[in-house]
Amino acid sequence: MNRRAAILIPLALMFALAACEPEEKVEESSAEFESWLEKQGLTPLNEAQATALFSGKTLRGRYENMGNGTPGRWIEFYSSGGVSVFQPTAEQSPKRRLVYFGTWWSESDRTCFSYPERKFDCYRVYQDSEWIYFIRTLDHPGRPAGSLAVAADRIEEGNTENYPHVTN
Repeated sequence: MNRRAAILIPLALMFALAACEPEEKVEESSAEFESWLEKQGLTPLNEAQATALFSGKTLRGRYENMGNGTPGRWIEFYSSGGVSVFQPTAEQSPKRRLVYFGTWWSESDRTCFSYPERKFDCYRVYQDSEWIYFIRTLDHPGRPAGSLAVAADRIEEGNTENYPHVTN
């Protein structure tokens, strides 16, 4: 092998291996998080997909990492009739827990929620093998559109928390 080839082959291998390294994950709180999900091959759930995924199910998840190292946990039930029950703190005692009753629906590539005690909001929802990501569609103070609002890591059939006044 000539001297030039002995130098060029290792350089070519080094550049090829560097190009194969996975793209580093971006911060969940950044506006680029949604673009990063799409670069991973995910697409937002459409109306039919989101309705099938959520109807009659309880999701358990976490809030975006707020920098304190321990993201909070939440629970939300979605009835097939469009009623939702949101429990913002999953660790509450079932006898003394705070819950919000509202409505949910999907339209186009967004899933929306309306709670009287909270404001109306819509999210684009992405799902991979481990997580369901709710991505902001509007800017909020300190939280831009395209950033993660919450993520769910468990989905269960039915009203597993037995929230009152709600049927599947």
